[in-house]
Amino acid sequence: MLILDEQSAAEYLRGRGWVRGDERVVVRELAGGVSNEVLYVSRPETPEGDFVLKQARAQLRTPDPWFCGVERIWREVEVLRVCAELLDARQAPAGADEPLVAETPRILREDRENYAFVMSAAPENHRVWKADLLAGRADPAIARECGRLLGRLHAGSWQNAAIRGRLEDRQIFDQLRLDPYYRTLARSFSGDAPLLEQLIESVLAHRRSLVHADFSPKNLLVYEGGLLLVDFETGHFGDPAFDLGFFLSHLVLKAVYHAADHERYLELTEVFWSDYQAELAAAVGDAEWRDLQRRAALNFAGCAWARLDGTSKVDYLTDPGRREMLRGFCRGLLAHPAADWPAVLGGLREMLRAG
Repeated sequence: MLILDEQSAAEYLRGRGWVRGDERVVVRELAGGVSNEVLYVSRPETPEGDFVLKQARAQLRTPDPWFCGVERIWREVEVLRVCAELLDARQAPAGADEPLVAETPRILREDRENYAFVMSAAPENHRVWKADLLAGRADPAIARECGRLLGRLHAGSWQNAAIRGRLEDRQIFDQLRLDPYYRTLARSFSGDAPLLEQLIESVLAHRRSLVHADFSPKNLLVYEGGLLLVDFETGHFGDPAFDLGFFLSHLVLKAVYHAADHERYLELTEVFWSDYQAELAAAVGDAEWRDLQRRAALNFAGCAWARLDGTSKVDYLTDPGRREMLRGFCRGLLAHPAADWPAVLGGLREMLRAG
């Protein structure tokens, strides 16, 4: 496999005919990911537009050894195609007043031999929402659009047999999420292992919709009038409760990081939840919706705790007291499940006000 990077990408693109031989291109690495080489390709002298070149890596960039097969990149391509179909089918009506438009990238080229593909890009002046949140910028309009986007993807694929057939394989999800998150915790905290094993069984048992499985602020690119969701390699047909728990855990980690200003970050979870519910609840029965809420709360506890003590540890929450506070909250929530997110939120507010 030819290894692509900032130095080799331009020659590679010319050799494949994906850019003209005499065309000037500017290649820069996009930071933040741990599992792929992601390169932004600017084309300053052509109207055809910039794009992103992505190649899978076998060894992930984490402090602890972490490996995953490069074939996972073709799952990402298929998930991207499914997402495009779902969003195209649920376009807002003409004249709808949307402050932000959420999108997913479109596949432009594939190179099966080198485990690489090209996709459409966000504008070069985009911001990563994670950076905004860490810097103290908590915009509820972005959280609201995240709820709409995730709700549309889940509702549009709910119990869809054709999509399930296309995204049946969950091996990559297991390798990159269940094992480094929940199983790693179970190995490290034997007393809590039965609860974590029950959580794993629940995630595997409830196959309801498309699941992104990396729906987080680091994968949400924000720009004027738009929002682009990226990184689909862990996508599969599975339990949407994992997406909810995963995303909410990231917002709560920011609330704990900004403990003195936690309310603005907890409010982001409220608007996200409200707009997600508006998109999804009508597509599922009352019993399914109630059960999904309960499972989402459990997955929040598992994901938030895993970011403290799993393989992929959060790097910005360094205060030992806050880490222990959140760890204890998550362990308690796994042992005594909440019925829905508002119930979890009440406990979080109490914890942060006391802490």
